[in-house]
Amino acid sequence: MKNHLTVIGIDQSYQNTGITFSRDGEVLEVHGVSYPGCRNNTEKRKYLRERLLSIAEMVITDYPDSEYMCVVERIRLQSDGFLNMDYIKGIGALNACIVDVMYEYGIPVYSVDTRAWKTAIVGTARKQPNKYGLPEKKFPTIQWCVKHGYKKWIKDYNVGKRKKGILVDKRGERYTYDNDKADSICISLYPFSPSPKLQEEH
Repeated sequence: MKNHLTVIGIDQSYQNTGITFSRDGEVLEVHGVSYPGCRNNTEKRKYLRERLLSIAEMVITDYPDSEYMCVVERIRLQSDGFLNMDYIKGIGALNACIVDVMYEYGIPVYSVDTRAWKTAIVGTARKQPNKYGLPEKKFPTIQWCVKHGYKKWIKDYNVGKRKKGILVDKRGERYTYDNDKADSICISLYPFSPSPKLQEEH
C-alpha cells in the first residue's frame, strides 16, 4: 500500500497557468505557463498539454511510491454577478485538456471552489487593499505565500516597464509576484487540509 500522496495543483487560465506539485503537504516544485508564441486558445491548450504531459511524467517517475491526484480551480458560473458564457466555454475546454492528460497517467482530477481553498489555506476569501498595487483579490494569497516561505517560488523579475504592482528588492531590482503560481501552491496544499471538499472531474 502506498503511504504518500502527491498533488498536482493547477490554477488554470489562458493568460498564465500556475502549476505546483506537493507531496504530503510539502511544496516540491512550482511552474508557470505563459504560452509564449501562442496566437489563440487552441494553440494555448496544445502548449499546456505538452507541459502537463512532461510534468505528469516527472511526478510519476520521481515519486513512484505515491498515490496521485490533480486539483484544479472549479469553474465559476458567475463572476461579479454576471454569467459569462465565453469564459465558461473556454475554461471548460481548458479543464477537459487537463483531465484528458491526467487520465493518460491514471491521475484523477478534482475541482475545488475558490472560496473553499482560500478559506482553508489562506484564512480568508475576501479582497484586501494594499500599498503595492497588487490585485486586491490575490493579495491575501500572495501575502500568505510570502509569510510561509514560498516567496522564492512566486517572485517574478520579468516585469519589463510595468509600473503597477512593482516592488524593489535590496539590490534595486524590480519585481512583482506571480499570483497564479501563488494560487497553485495553495490549491496543491488544499487536499491536506482538514475535510477538503473536492468534486471529481471527468
